[in-house]
Order: sequence, then C-alpha cells, then structure tokens
Amino acid sequence: MASAPRRQVAPVDAAPSLPAAQWLVANWQVPAACLSISVIAALDLGQRADFPVASFYVAPVLLALWSQNTQHALYLAYAATVLSVIGFMRGPLGGPHGEEMATRVLSIAMVWLAAALSLQRWRREKILERAFSDMERREHDRTDELTRANSSLQTEIADRKGKEELLRQLSGHLMQAQDQERRRIARELHDNSGQTLAAIAVNLSRIENLMPDAPLKMRNLVADTAAMAEQTSREIRTISYLLHPPLLEEAGLLAAIGWLANGFTQRSGIKTEVDAPSEFERLPADIEVTIFRIVQETLTNVARHSGSKTAFIKLTRQPGEIVLEVRDEGTGIPPEKLEKVHGNVSALGVGIAGVWERVRQFGGALEINSNSRGTTVMVVVPLPGEQL
Repeated sequence: MASAPRRQVAPVDAAPSLPAAQWLVANWQVPAACLSISVIAALDLGQRADFPVASFYVAPVLLALWSQNTQHALYLAYAATVLSVIGFMRGPLGGPHGEEMATRVLSIAMVWLAAALSLQRWRREKILERAFSDMERREHDRTDELTRANSSLQTEIADRKGKEELLRQLSGHLMQAQDQERRRIARELHDNSGQTLAAIAVNLSRIENLMPDAPLKMRNLVADTAAMAEQTSREIRTISYLLHPPLLEEAGLLAAIGWLANGFTQRSGIKTEVDAPSEFERLPADIEVTIFRIVQETLTNVARHSGSKTAFIKLTRQPGEIVLEVRDEGTGIPPEKLEKVHGNVSALGVGIAGVWERVRQFGGALEINSNSRGTTVMVVVPLPGEQL
C-alpha cells in the first residue's frame, strides 16, 4: 500500500511566486521603506544644518519589519548604515563635529537594534520551520507505520475470515457426513441386526413348539430368551428410527416431529405437545433434517437439565423462513452461566453448540431466553429462493 504523500513546506524566505503587481500589494512595506530611506538620504546628504536627520534612518527599518520576508529589514539596515557613514564622511557639517558623530552613532545603534529584532524573528521562524519539518517527518514516519500496521491487520483479518469460512465449510461437511453415517447405521441396524433378531425369535418359537414334552424349566428358558430377543429387536428399531427416522423421508417433517414427541414422552415421562399447522408443505431435505435434529437435541437437553414435566414444540412457516420454538417449564439456565455466553453459545454445552452450527450453515438465527420459569429456544431458518 502506497504511503501518504508528504506535504512540501516552502521556506519562509523564499522568493514570492506571485506576479509583480500582486507581490507589491502584499508587501507594500518594502517599496514604502525604500522610498522613505531614499528621501531621508537625500535630506541627510543635501543639508548642512544641525538637524539630526540621520536618526530617521530607523524608520524604514521598522517599516520593513512588517514585511513577510524578515531579511528586508537587514538589507535596509545595511543601507542605512552605509548612508549614515557616507553622511558623516562627506565633510564637516554646521555645528560641532562631536555632536554629529554622536548622533550618527546613536542612529546606527537604533537601526541595528531594529534589525536585531528582525534577525531574532528570522531565527525563530527558522527554528519553527525546522520543528515543523521534524514534525512532518515524524508524521510521515508514523503514517507509514500506521499504513503498514493497517495493511498487516487487513491481511490478518482476511486470513482469519478465510479460515473461519473454511472452518464453517468443514463443520457443514462434518454434519453432512454425520447424518449420512447415521442413516447408514440405521439401515444396518434395521436391515441386518433387526432381521437377525427377528429370525432368532422365530427359531426360538419353533424350538418351543418342537419340545412340547420338554421340562418346564427349559420351556420357560426358551420363552424368556424369545421375549428378550423381541425386546432387543424393538430397542434396535427405536435406535434405528432415532438415528434416521423413515417418516422424515416418507411423510415429511411434521410427521417425524410428532413421532419424535410421542416417543420422547414414552421414554422420559415428559408430556410433550406439538403446535404446527395441519397443512405443512414439504421443505428441502437438508432443512428438514436440520430442524428435526434441532428438535431432537433440544428435547434431549430438556430431559437432562431442565427438570421440567412438560415441553412445547411450535413450528410455523412464515414468508421466506421457518420458525421453530422449543419451550420447557423447568428451572432454567443459571444466570451466572447465561452471563458468560456473550454470543458464544458453546458456553452452554456441546448440544447447543451443535444446534448453532446447524443453524449457521443456512444463515439462520438462534435465540435463547431463560429464567426461573423455564427456557425457550427459538430458531429461525431462512428458506432459499423465497423472498421475505
């Protein structure tokens, strides 16, 4: 990134760049001082009286002090000194020679006193000029340093954004892979393990029928084994459906959530109600899976942490978005834990962090409200291709 151009500082005593007429108007003191010193010199060199004309040489020098160029007063001081000396050397004047000499020495002293003021101002301006140049240099160096720091910061921000985007993409791919793996395991459990257990139950039933005269203890053992096989088969079927419910693909999101709520009530004893419109159109498959997993995760948190006896699920479809609300009437999230969130939902646990990752993949929003009367988790997922 190119550094900011350094502003050029013109020297104080530089020659004027204005046209001659404008320069004369801006520095009228200089021609006025030159004219006055010419008049004083003519009177000084032309008279023979005792009148101390030489003392008036200080007037043009003082007039030149007003000029923008501090050296004008020095030039006029040189001229006044030369003219005063010439006037003294041109010959005896009327009056005592000693008084004439004292007058001219006094006039020269007054002239150079005024010139000293100009010289002092010139030196101060030089000091200010050097200080200003030094300040400009430090400002230029500081500007370059800030420019380099800003460039480095912009590069770091761009790099961090790139890494965050890559992490977000990896997180999305991980969740997709997780869902696919759940689907595969669910099919394996249903098609292989479930079928095997069903075959075991059938074989045990046949064994029981083939041994009508077997001891009672053996028949009871076979019956208990068949019952355990049937129970294990039902548990595997439930696990398979939780991993990937067939209803989600066959009947849609609303039917899958209803089945999930009923099963959750049976397993946990928490009464769960679902509030959703009777007519609910199908959504894109990835959004249906995301919302189902969010409901599943929030219900798990309700059972583990809330202590609530009830849970409420509300699903609405608004223009351009799906709004999901899961509410309980439990103890709520502790205030000290909720205060530590500050936008970092991972502070509330892995489950909520997973919910946020799923919501973020679709550019949605997650809001958590909690108090002593319960907790409400609200999720908004935008629908692609629909205008709000």
